[in-house]
Amino acid sequence: MKYAKLIEYITDKNKEIFDKDEIYKFYFKIYKNTNIRSFENAITYLKSNNIISEIEKDKYVLVTKTIYKYKETDEEKKIYDIIKKEYSQINFIVWNTKVINEFTLHYVINNYIVIEVEKIAINLIVNLLKAKYIKKYTIITQDILNNNRDLFLNAENFIIVKPLHSRSPLDTKNNDKYISIEKMMVDLYVDKLYIQYQGKELQTIYQNIFEKYDINMKKVIKYAEYRTDLESYKKYINSLDIPNKYKLKEE
Repeated sequence: MKYAKLIEYITDKNKEIFDKDEIYKFYFKIYKNTNIRSFENAITYLKSNNIISEIEKDKYVLVTKTIYKYKETDEEKKIYDIIKKEYSQINFIVWNTKVINEFTLHYVINNYIVIEVEKIAINLIVNLLKAKYIKKYTIITQDILNNNRDLFLNAENFIIVKPLHSRSPLDTKNNDKYISIEKMMVDLYVDKLYIQYQGKELQTIYQNIFEKYDINMKKVIKYAEYRTDLESYKKYINSLDIPNKYKLKEE
């Protein structure tokens, strides 16, 4: 295996957090190579193969749990393909809030498909899907739902179209884009759309996510910095019953 001795060193060390300098010293000791680019290639390899995860600049943790991968349904794939065929150059994702039930204290019955797309294309997507699914789905924008939530409390077969934030951390497979667990975490904390997941429920969701999956905290913080008050968000994370390696440095 490539970098086998370096990987063995990292996995054998009984440490939660590794500094980049520490990894470099051992890299040099093994390979007698002072070339920084070669070392950076090694770090990239370890990250891309889910051996380590960067939690903040030049600090890493060993990946010891499953990496979250969104699993789409056949219906979501069908919707995705319809949009991609018509608007192949537009960035968008399709996902269902039902997946959040993996982490909740109480099972949420009223789930819906969420389509996040570049803001300029929201009305295009709404019109496209209404033409394709005029009888099967209720298709509305996030703004309409937020302003008329009582009207849609018991709606079934529901599609909500909302803006995709340009700095959203997304996963990619076969050139298709999917929601990442890091994006989901921040959006649940910030967006009024997900009001049913607030309070104690949100705490449970976060704690179960941290318990089950390895989280890229660098992605979380970078996205949270863009979407909300970062210091308040850090305080929220640090108030949770989660592993110490995910605790964040506050200003």
